[in-house]
Parts: sequence; structure tokens; C-alpha cells
Amino acid sequence: MISIANYFDNGDYSGTRYFLLKKLKPPANLPVLYFSSTSHPSRSITMASFTSTTFLRKLALRSAPKHTRSQLRSVSSLGIRSAVASTALSNNVANRSPVVNPHQHRGMATISAGDALARLATDHPHMEIIRYEHKNVKWTLKHVNYYSDALACGFLDAGLQPGDVVLSWLPEHFAEQHILQFACSKAGLLLYSLDPNPELAKKDPETAKAALAKALELTNANILISQEAGDDVNYINLCQGVIPEIRIFDFGEGMQFFTPRYPHLRFPVHTGYTITGNEGMFLFKHFLVPSNNLDSLLRETGCKALDGKTPLLGELIIGKDGIPIKTGKTLTNEEVFKSKAWPQVSSILSREYKEIAGVGVVF
Repeated sequence: MISIANYFDNGDYSGTRYFLLKKLKPPANLPVLYFSSTSHPSRSITMASFTSTTFLRKLALRSAPKHTRSQLRSVSSLGIRSAVASTALSNNVANRSPVVNPHQHRGMATISAGDALARLATDHPHMEIIRYEHKNVKWTLKHVNYYSDALACGFLDAGLQPGDVVLSWLPEHFAEQHILQFACSKAGLLLYSLDPNPELAKKDPETAKAALAKALELTNANILISQEAGDDVNYINLCQGVIPEIRIFDFGEGMQFFTPRYPHLRFPVHTGYTITGNEGMFLFKHFLVPSNNLDSLLRETGCKALDGKTPLLGELIIGKDGIPIKTGKTLTNEEVFKSKAWPQVSSILSREYKEIAGVGVVF
């Protein structure tokens, strides 16, 4: 076994003292054990996954054989916590049992997408990760984590709880959609997505409204998130056609929204910039609550710890006419990452810079 001893300071490097106990070329499946003398538990990953990622480019392994140093030199000098976040979701440690820490009950392979993002953002806050051509907005890992954390806090602060259902009627290229995906992971919410299909909405508004109505019925959504308008379609008008109470309700009065058609629906939300004339829908940006107390909000709900097995993505089966016919399978955090069901979530967690085309709201 190769053992690398390292001293940490709040999760980051405070020294470069590493020791190679055996000057032997390790097989690919040999575990690399690295450990901390402070708060970090011992963790184990295989040499194959350790050397195939882009972690730890410069290691002070002067006593190591030349071939071992050349293997490890090709790996980037990023933090241990990032290595854990990446290897956990990609399940490279599936064939090995992680070293058990009595103070930590969740294994490395069970962290949620939101937790992985938080770890990456802590280690590499200024790494540019995504750019939206609309408005030329470029975000770092810190930006993505900050906004998704604020949105998750807003959801929980509004009374939503882990296990509640979100129905998104947003295009997949919206920044708001990507932030929503991470926020649902952080808050333990189940997210369904319905294609807004602007061509159908322009050609046949009644079918578009029928699709939304059926999606609300099938998912029992507690919150609906729609764009205000886009591609010459007024989506608020479509929402009002499905949920007439939006026309007369006013969130400014402090009352709980209710519609007998969908008694489970608590928040109809739009991504526009003003409530004038649309008082019956909550503003997406008003859900952003940068209180930095997500952990305490989750504890107050009494839910169990969120991890990689927590449900995250709900599937809608769409008929040939564009109307949902039933709900499909539910994917966990780990399954979403592995299957790349949400491409931007997977690319961000893999630290792959992407540029997103398309016009749309960027808050």
C-alpha cells in the first residue's frame, strides 16, 4: 500500500510532507490512503482513479521511484476535497470499501450533487466554469454555488421541505434552470421539467396549456417555475389559462396561495423582473435568500441527511401530441451525474468549461 501523510489546515494544504513507504510501482487497483491529522477522516481511492483524474500535480515524493513520480506529476495540484467530490459522484471507488470514520456515517460515494459543488467551490472558487452568450455572463464555481445555495435557502425558508416537488417550465439553456437543478439537490427537492416548446405554444396555445395542466396533475408539484415570456410567447398568460386564481391572487397580501384545481400547488413562479400586473405569481429572484444557513434550515425540517441516493430528477413521459401521459422513473443524485441527464450539472461537477448559446433570462 502507498500511504501519503499530509497535514491540512481547514481542508487545504499547509505543508508538502508526503512519505512513500514502499518504492514499488503500484498496480492500478492498489488503494492510495491519504489522511489528515485534523478534522478530515481517512479516505481511500484506487491508484487508477487517483492517477487518471487531474488532481495533485506536484507532490513532494522525492523518495519515490522515477516512474511513480512521473505518474503523479501529471495530476493537477487541486485540493483533496475536490478529488473526493469528483471520485465520489463518478463512483470510481465502487469496488473498494472506504476507510470508516466513526464520526462520519456517510461514505465517499454517497454525496449529493449540491454537496459536491460546495466542495469544489470551496477549493477552487475562481475557476471559470460556464458562460452564457446571452448578456455575456461568465460564472465561476463560486458563483454557481452561491446562487444555488441562496435559492435552496429561499425554498426552505418559504416552507418547502425535502421531498417536495418542483415543476420547471423553463428552457434547458437558461441559467435559472441550471441553478434550480443544483438548488433542488441542496434542498432535497424532486425536480420535473416540462419543455416550454415555443413552437407548439405559438401554433396551438390550447395544447400547450393542456400539457402544463397535465404535468401539474401528474407530478403533484408544490411549486411551478415558468419564464415570463420568450420566443414571442407570453407564458404568464398560458399559466393564467391553466390556473385562473393567478389573475386575482396577490402575494403581497401575505396569504397562502391556493387553487382547488391543484391543491398541492403553493407557489406559481416566473423569472421576470417585475410583479406589476402579475401579483399572483412569485418572482424567481425573490426566492434567492443568501442567508448562508442551509444546514440549519435542513435540520429544522427534521429530514434525514441528503446524499447521493436522494431522489433528484423526476421523468415525465410525453405523448406524440406533446402532452405528458405519465411519470417515469426517478433518478438519484448519483444517477443524474452518471447518466448526464443534466449535461450542465455533470460538466460543472467535472470542472469542464462550457459556453451556452440561446437567449433567455440571466438573473
